[in-house]
Amino acid sequence: MWIATSTRFYQSPSSFDEAFGFCADILAQHNCRLVEPGDGHWRIFERLCLETQTRGPMVTDAWFASLAIEWDCEWITLDRDFARFPGLRWRMP
Repeated sequence: MWIATSTRFYQSPSSFDEAFGFCADILAQHNCRLVEPGDGHWRIFERLCLETQTRGPMVTDAWFASLAIEWDCEWITLDRDFARFPGLRWRMP
């Protein structure tokens, strides 16, 4: 959503209607699951940050990585920085 509506990345970014419509389409898929921090999230997040000395903007990446680890999800991204997090299953699309 952030990238799709950003003028930093696009001369003509997506409108809110387009971006939220795309998100609604994904959420409507039978295999789509929303994940939220569970009981183990903070422990995993703290471990990732400490083990990798994560600071600044990368803390957000550690937060998402810990969600994926907690829920045994595979993280799909073009951002190779996620390789730094031990225990995260990730790949490029």
